[in-house]
Amino acid sequence: MGFSFEIVNARDYEELRPGYAPEAAGWVFERAGLRPGSLVVDLAAGTGQLSRRFVELGVRVVAVEPARNMRQVLAQALPAVRILDGVAERIPLDDGVAGAVVVGNAFHHLDEAAAFAEIRRVLRPNGSLGIFWARSSEAGGPVRAGLREIDEVVARSRAASTIVDAYLDWSEAPHPAPGYPNVERREFPTIHVLSSARLADLYATSSDVASVAEPERSALLARIRDRSRGLPETLELPIRSVVDLYERD
Repeated sequence: MGFSFEIVNARDYEELRPGYAPEAAGWVFERAGLRPGSLVVDLAAGTGQLSRRFVELGVRVVAVEPARNMRQVLAQALPAVRILDGVAERIPLDDGVAGAVVVGNAFHHLDEAAAFAEIRRVLRPNGSLGIFWARSSEAGGPVRAGLREIDEVVARSRAASTIVDAYLDWSEAPHPAPGYPNVERREFPTIHVLSSARLADLYATSSDVASVAEPERSALLARIRDRSRGLPETLELPIRSVVDLYERD
């Protein structure tokens, strides 16, 4: 999609982005036939939110991330993880080395056909690709209504976005891909705890907001801060960790 996370505050990204339910990583661990010491490749790893879930399971993790600012924070957070500068379309690893490849909330940024093919190359036969998404719950209430209002402000402020369109495409049930005969989707509930005073900073880490040109971006973030003042001081937001699990042939 041509967006670089070099322009995003990586420390805010690490502190504010929603994590993934431990059960989601555990399901991939089990279904992929992984065991302690298996190699898992985390593509577009960001600051390591998904990497840390697999480290907790005792696997070896290689994190591949093109943005230097993200790699720096990841190295501080997870010093035992091997970190490589690279992209999903050209993974700097040998053929067939990985028991699983995982991608957290980033597959919509990739060249889909090239990424599927390159991931298949580094997976062992019958290895698994887990595409993770952190999606909000549809639960109602005044807090959710306030967040919907902020989302509407964001939608009005940005122009048509290929990034958003690609992200929404993945809301649908997962589709088959060449070289991956089986695919399954599972969802796991979790909670994202966040200070409402930092809500604008969270939105600023999102590619659709970060890609808005100045001065409109600053004005948008100011409007988000203004509307956040009406929300409770601490937000406990229901989140769904959605996993699309592809099995390589």
